[in-house]
Amino acid sequence: MGGVRAACDTRRVSATEFYDGLAPDYHLVYADRWDEAVEGQGAALDRLIRDARPHARDVLDCSCGIGTQAIGLARRGYRVHGTDVSERSIERARAEARRLGADVSFGITDFRDLGSVSGDFDVVLSCDNALPHLLDDAGLAKALRAMGTKLRPGGLLVVSIRDYDQALVDRPATAPPLLVAGPPRRIVVRFHDWDGPDSPLYTVRFFILTEAETGWTLAHHSGRYRAITRADFTRAAEAAGFTDVAWLSGEQAGFHQPVMTARARPDR
Repeated sequence: MGGVRAACDTRRVSATEFYDGLAPDYHLVYADRWDEAVEGQGAALDRLIRDARPHARDVLDCSCGIGTQAIGLARRGYRVHGTDVSERSIERARAEARRLGADVSFGITDFRDLGSVSGDFDVVLSCDNALPHLLDDAGLAKALRAMGTKLRPGGLLVVSIRDYDQALVDRPATAPPLLVAGPPRRIVVRFHDWDGPDSPLYTVRFFILTEAETGWTLAHHSGRYRAITRADFTRAAEAAGFTDVAWLSGEQAGFHQPVMTARARPDR
């Protein structure tokens, strides 16, 4: 019987390195049902956008990753530009958009500085817990201000993050393992490595076991996060110039995470 060949790196890496490494396996976070997630999340975000800004057309997804939300919205008729700090994620997003027949433009940009993105937008989007990669208040403020500069007057900001109000109470160590039937068969385990019992900082570690002819291989991807409460996030958004900040639970939004919406000032 074969053993497990490990490929683990326990050093702390940047968000860029994290997502460059995870890009080929990112769909496994959805237990290999990523195409369904594209459609489902696109539908949920479309409803939310239409309720808040019925005539919205142009969307900037400034942390698009491999394209989960950007492709879903493009398939529903939006003009979408997706950006991300990870070059390998953008390469995969382009390939997935072609495969799914979605017309999306892409670029490589850090969401703390969106000056290289041309034009302005009805909606700026940052989903899948991207903003908590910013480990201090200054970084979050800079990103929110940058997002505001890309919105038309009265435009809509949409952000989704984990339910950190609950996570800071429970401090979960793991998430349920995901089993992917394959082939090849895979097991995805997510471990939350908190810096301390009172710290908002933690490392997420993805362990991906893949069955091969000679046994199982183990890959490890890790990224740093800061748990941000809804109240702290609201204060940061308001300080960055947004108004009408509101939160929906995942259940209310039909989404897999709580969602914050806010508006750019109409007179900015």
